[in-house]
Amino acid sequence: MMDFLAFALAFAGFSTIAMGMEGHGRQVFGRVPEEGRRRLLKLAGWVLLLLSLVPALAARGPSIGTVLWLSLLTAAGFIVGLMLSYRPRPLRVVGPALLALAVAVWALAGR
Repeated sequence: MMDFLAFALAFAGFSTIAMGMEGHGRQVFGRVPEEGRRRLLKLAGWVLLLLSLVPALAARGPSIGTVLWLSLLTAAGFIVGLMLSYRPRPLRVVGPALLALAVAVWALAGR
């Protein structure tokens, strides 16, 4: 469960950072986002990437959790890269939807 949450946070982080870039923002939104919005997207993306470390450490401890986190970052970055190459527009929906699903599953599993 925590692994899925860490992956979803990493995926959302990478997709948000990508949407904050000029070129990828044009691919995803059809136009270049304004400078203020791009900065906010990049900042939010980095925060999500850092937050993705927390569930990985909580689930597996510091040694295995760090290795797991790096593996999840690799997988999430690879998938975001593939989406940017082949289907960039759905990225604006997939990232937030995956994150919402992971948080909902995590919240329901905690009960």
